[in-house]
Amino acid sequence: MSEYILVTGGAGYIGSHTVIELINNGYKVVIVDNLSNSSYDAVARIEFIVKQHVPFFNVDLKNYEELNKVFQQYKISGVIHFAALKAVGESTKIPLDYYENNVSGTVTLVKACKANNVHNLVFSSSATVYGDVTRFGDNSMIPIPEHCPMDPTNPYGRTKSVIENILKDVYNSEESAWKFAILRYFNPIGAHPSGLLGEDPLGVPNNLLPYLAQVAIGRRDKLSVFGNDYDSHDGTPIRDYIHVVDLAKGHIAALDYLKNIEQGKGLYREWNLGTGKGSTVFDVYHAFVKAVGKDLPYEIVGRRAGDVLDLTANPARANKELKWEAKLSIEQACKDLWKWTTENPFGFNVENYSWTTFESDGNYDNRLHTFTNGPLTVKLANRGALIQDIVFNGERLVKAFDNGDDFKLPTNPYFGTVVGRFANRIADGKFELDGKSYQLTLNEGPNNLHAGFNGFDKNNLLGPVVKFNDGKFTVEFLIVDQDGNDGFPGTLETVVKYVIDNKSLEAEYEAHLVEGEATIVNMTNHSYFNLTDEANTNGTEVKLVSDIMMEVDAKSLLPTGKFIKNEKVTPNKPITLDDDAFFDYCFIRDEAGCGIDTRSLPVVPVFSAEHPKTTTRLTVLTTEPAFQFYTGDGVNTKGFGKRAGFCLEPSRFVNAPNHKEWAGQVTLRKGEVYGTIIKYAFEKK
Repeated sequence: MSEYILVTGGAGYIGSHTVIELINNGYKVVIVDNLSNSSYDAVARIEFIVKQHVPFFNVDLKNYEELNKVFQQYKISGVIHFAALKAVGESTKIPLDYYENNVSGTVTLVKACKANNVHNLVFSSSATVYGDVTRFGDNSMIPIPEHCPMDPTNPYGRTKSVIENILKDVYNSEESAWKFAILRYFNPIGAHPSGLLGEDPLGVPNNLLPYLAQVAIGRRDKLSVFGNDYDSHDGTPIRDYIHVVDLAKGHIAALDYLKNIEQGKGLYREWNLGTGKGSTVFDVYHAFVKAVGKDLPYEIVGRRAGDVLDLTANPARANKELKWEAKLSIEQACKDLWKWTTENPFGFNVENYSWTTFESDGNYDNRLHTFTNGPLTVKLANRGALIQDIVFNGERLVKAFDNGDDFKLPTNPYFGTVVGRFANRIADGKFELDGKSYQLTLNEGPNNLHAGFNGFDKNNLLGPVVKFNDGKFTVEFLIVDQDGNDGFPGTLETVVKYVIDNKSLEAEYEAHLVEGEATIVNMTNHSYFNLTDEANTNGTEVKLVSDIMMEVDAKSLLPTGKFIKNEKVTPNKPITLDDDAFFDYCFIRDEAGCGIDTRSLPVVPVFSAEHPKTTTRLTVLTTEPAFQFYTGDGVNTKGFGKRAGFCLEPSRFVNAPNHKEWAGQVTLRKGEVYGTIIKYAFEKK
């Protein structure tokens, strides 16, 4: 059974960055966070960055029973403990809340550790435990060493001091059992260099750079500088600002240190994590102004209660014993913070976007995400990155289940999902690639359909990463499909990107091999459209851009390799769907086919639909050379029957791997990128 590191507060600012570094260093992680001052969106972005699932539990540390369930479910080998209320100013106003949450939560955590024989714990303490070190008068404690006496000046700092003493008492009670690393650090700043993760304080920021970033982006009028009469070179307080990525790496170094202690020996030891170089508020202000490229408004106000002149670390002990040192500059931290801020101006909070858990067990892996942009509302789920709902001008346009559980029904006809890594049928589940034969799982009689038993539609994709810019939502999901899944060769990484404006939903698929030399890829969306609220689509008028289709064998439904004319279709002329108008054919827009990435081609209309009883016209556009039009005659599932909706699936040619002249459309090699675009446009008739 794999061992895990439990990270409490792992959805928070420092915790989330530490989870990334843990995974980058080969650790498996489970996160516990009550989301009182954080967002699950941080966890979703962690997963997107590290490209793997990270178990998460919404648990308050004071709840022993729920916390103990996590220890029992996972084999925990160590804990990194961040979870705490952390605002100095707030702690002076609600001290009891700080003692109850920080101290009681830690006591419960240590009890759970002891009950489950977990004895390695890295504690996120704070430099505030030192208090005002200028009280010594001779600057003997600046920069601050670990032996500096503790004398915190605010309730937040005192909770950290109390917790340190509790952990020391626990260690003294069983010196050979416990290993505690106490990390005292100063002012974390910056963000993940990807721009996907950063500090997202709920409410008014309590720290300098997050507040300054909100001023720069226009969320706040000006920065308040709390005092300019300190004994520093510019009159503002001095702090040791450390890049959050450096800080995260310090926790990994401490954890590794504990792991390497000889068995049967314990440890309780403190380390300062800092740069050893103090910077004033104005020093940081000017560095951030340089990153932004413009001056930012500020005003000098009175000193803040509990603040002290100088909190600069002496990190020599950590440098020597943990083999760790801060390497990233304040300038780099400011650049990374500005990237995070410009790409996420309101942090994880995006206006007109919300999500809820989608399955009855309340798990966070499959959530339903709702986006409203003017008259258009779109709902997407993690499972298969599926389209669960589209509403335009009050008219619902797709058919799908209204809860996540039903999408797992074996009769689910692929409602709304991305089908991949390979859409449609592969004859006998066999194909040849570079002289090697592959056998895929057979899930439709003798054939492989929509990638088999464990295609994208059966998986919860990671993410999404949601942003809103230039009047459009962008929503990115990610899946890493492992080599050998359902028989497909190569490990394939795919990003499904939706763009939602006020009149269209665009889906872009991008994939590349991360392991292996070649594979086959063909993706599409399998939404069932019905422009009315009726049980079937009869009366819908559809237009197809082409009357040329693949000839198929009537028994196998597989293409013969020939193109023929469909006598029911006249290009761009309306066809009224009724009981006699059956379709399940692959129509050809471009007989020449395509290359592996079609996204540089024009996005052209291939299909439209409207109904005389409703006001919306649907147009489907794509870069793909073919499209499967299916009237849904085979639908027979909970709540939905024959012709509940029709499908329009742009894609490559059916069974392309087994036709030499078509195989290049779907053969993806190492270093190449597969790409395609499908767009659903909506207009009022």
